[in-house]
Amino acid sequence: MLKIRLFFFGLFLALLFSVHAQKKSFNTELLAHVPFTERSAGCWGFEKDGIKYAIIGNFSTTLIFSLEDPKNPRLRYSASGTNSIWREIKSFKDHIYVVTDQGQDGLTIIDMSKAPETISHSFYKPVLTVGNDTHEMRTCHYNFIDEKGFLYLSGCNFSQRGVLIFDLKPDPKNPVFVGAADQAYSHDTYVRGDTMYNSEILAGRLAFYDVRDRTQPKLMATQVTSRAFTHNAWPSDNTKYVFTTDERSGAFLESYDISDYNNIKLLDQFRPLERENDGVIPHNTHYLNGFLVTSWYTDGIRITDAHRPDNLVEVGYFDTWEDPAICHNGFNGCWGVFPFTGSNIIYGSDINNGLFIIQVDYKRACYLEGAITDGNGNGISNARIEILSSQLNKAFSGANGIFKTGLASSGTYQVRITHPDFEAVEKIVALEHGEVMELTFQMVRKNSVSLKMNTIDVDGKPLSAKVLVRGIANVYNLETDVNGVLSTEILAGDYDIFVSAWGHKVQVSEKANLNENATLAFVLDPGYEDNFENDLRWNVVNSSPVISGSWVRAKPNQTEYLNDLIANPGVDGEDSGSFAMVTGNGSRGADCDDVEEGRTVLYSPEMNLSKYAEPQLNYDIWFFNASAGAPLTDTLYVKLSDGMTEVIVDKFYGATQEWIKVRNKSIPTEFLSAPGIKLVIEARKRVAGTIVEAGFDHFFVSEKVVSSVQDNSYLKDMTIFPNPAETSVEVRLENISGEFNKSEYQIFDQSGRPVLSGRVEFNTFAIDISFLHAGLYTIVVPGHKVQRFTRI
Repeated sequence: MLKIRLFFFGLFLALLFSVHAQKKSFNTELLAHVPFTERSAGCWGFEKDGIKYAIIGNFSTTLIFSLEDPKNPRLRYSASGTNSIWREIKSFKDHIYVVTDQGQDGLTIIDMSKAPETISHSFYKPVLTVGNDTHEMRTCHYNFIDEKGFLYLSGCNFSQRGVLIFDLKPDPKNPVFVGAADQAYSHDTYVRGDTMYNSEILAGRLAFYDVRDRTQPKLMATQVTSRAFTHNAWPSDNTKYVFTTDERSGAFLESYDISDYNNIKLLDQFRPLERENDGVIPHNTHYLNGFLVTSWYTDGIRITDAHRPDNLVEVGYFDTWEDPAICHNGFNGCWGVFPFTGSNIIYGSDINNGLFIIQVDYKRACYLEGAITDGNGNGISNARIEILSSQLNKAFSGANGIFKTGLASSGTYQVRITHPDFEAVEKIVALEHGEVMELTFQMVRKNSVSLKMNTIDVDGKPLSAKVLVRGIANVYNLETDVNGVLSTEILAGDYDIFVSAWGHKVQVSEKANLNENATLAFVLDPGYEDNFENDLRWNVVNSSPVISGSWVRAKPNQTEYLNDLIANPGVDGEDSGSFAMVTGNGSRGADCDDVEEGRTVLYSPEMNLSKYAEPQLNYDIWFFNASAGAPLTDTLYVKLSDGMTEVIVDKFYGATQEWIKVRNKSIPTEFLSAPGIKLVIEARKRVAGTIVEAGFDHFFVSEKVVSSVQDNSYLKDMTIFPNPAETSVEVRLENISGEFNKSEYQIFDQSGRPVLSGRVEFNTFAIDISFLHAGLYTIVVPGHKVQRFTRI
């Protein structure tokens, strides 16, 4: 691994959770798991006298486990060495060879000739001349040993850090230096026959070398991989194909046709669809009998059927790492995998969680291939093909309409073909393991219709408005002009229409049938309202230009924290549509795109509230605050500002775990006639080490309604958190009239004596109970259900 990111946040809890989290698997079974107190790196396998061994490189040692019983690995030897986050391992005959990319161990050679009773190790550190560079060999990044007994060391501390070649056959304990391929830095290499496949990661390419003369390797061809950061490569058994990984966030496992080095072709790309938007990183892939067994950092071990290299289909996986608090696009989790055990058992190494012994049910994929055409037989590109199954899958047709996809399980399935310009098509298909079902799907082009729209206010005056026309396959973001008019062409279909203009209430027309020419008119009532389906230009100001977790308008993308807590919401508030304002909208992992230390502030456009008699604020709020030990002092503020003065009207602590509906919030009288009033929502992280996420949606201003009848029989909800509590409790009230300054809370002890009281100013407020004696207490707030809490 070229670059390591160390995540110190919540280290102990993260490690504890990742080790004991429920592992997800498919066509695999966990046989044994050996955790360690230090991080792990590469792994390999070895066999002698009928005993199989799993070898794993840890931070300070190389550990050798015998597997007489694969469910009970037995530690046979520990070869201590320099501290290094990189350790890679290979074997030749009765010896194991280990390299590190830190320290001064050179090449560690472990003698297994008398294993398991006697195992020993030594360090090989020759003085070599590579190019014009002469000194002792101390570090190497990777090693590989071919079938001819030659050792290849990548990224050693010489010259360009290319590949050093040694002959192991004369004396396995004293390799003989033969030559070097030193044109570029080598991160990883594989050799079969007389061809070397060299992953030159910094050059972003896979390089092919002729090594018939290993004293002078010759470069034959190069291929830049899709993310230009080639980490490793492994050829098929017939060497017509090669499979590569790029060690980049969101990168692919890729297959190439290399039968002609003058015309190398990219055939297919694969990455786990469950993590498609999380930016997971592939690390090492291996080819075994037509299958690719690949380690993905935060996504475990993925098994892909590569018998058809132009149609890679996932057929199994085992997740060795799961920590919802940490970003899934980083360098945690599965480092390496060894599938060459001669059986269906594989070994996996996980940076955080140690050694895994896993049994794999290798099953051939079921293939669906064919073409998508129009009524004239012409290929349709970019049509989406989905087999409706519990296994996530999707494919898109190419420029000529050709598509290739598949599943891991046989059976009868419904296939759905969609394209924004064509009517959807569905068919029933029967799929079998190892067989290709070939089908042609014909699609009918949708008709275009004319859409004309007028937007006016209640006085009949033209009003420029934002218009969202959203269907299943097509979305149009439109805007009426200064005369309140738009005219455009759209594809026929059913659409939801959202019409928004600041200073007016949102108009929504759901499931509008627009299968023929249509002229629509919308009258927008006065009032301040926003469901955030259209962009009405709320402004974001951050405490730092580079702060993460800044307010964005988006469909909320759920993130999780420990113990199944939700950090970023997964749905919008209780209004029409699906958009909301959220602080960042990152990938899995609560710490991935939350608010960093500082604040992100959301400002509404200006409001003039003078036309209201008694205006009141209404909105939906989400707030999440947690940590693995840091004090929770972060806050979400709702304020009003006249450009000179800001006044807090609401604030939230803790974790709501749901959208809180704030209704009928009174506005301070000094803002009722002031021009240019703005609503301000501020999410603030005060100290490092905490998670802060916030959401804001369903905003509107209402007029106060005075009822002549008071219904005292209805009591609203009140929640207490935490309970039991030691130093303080957080009280959250269901929305009331907003007249908080006229209410007080009271706390009574078990004998009914009042021990504490205070003013209720916000929906959510904290109470210091550190001075109370341990015991059961009752809290009373007028109009709310009585609640009890325990002071410990």
